Amino acid sequence: MNTLSVIKNIGPKTVQMLHDIDIFSLEDLLQADYREIKKRLIARGIRPHLNMFYAIEMGLQNRTWHSITEQEKREIQHILGMAE
Repeated sequence: MNTLSVIKNIGPKTVQMLHDIDIFSLEDLLQADYREIKKRLIARGIRPHLNMFYAIEMGLQNRTWHSITEQEKREIQHILGMAE
């Protein structure tokens, strides 16, 4: 099975948001970068939250969302152009 819902931390709401921007599989997700995902969500009228990107990143590493380090958060924020 190659659905997004099998990825740790990704629940039905995130799956639906990703489907809304034509990301349907792990391969689709891996081919997209976070900036593009953010841009596509905003274009659909969806304001993505940083926690969604944290959860996706940790899920891709097969880690729970709350195991993210401050350094990893800063790296994702930087990628998204949201560095504090």
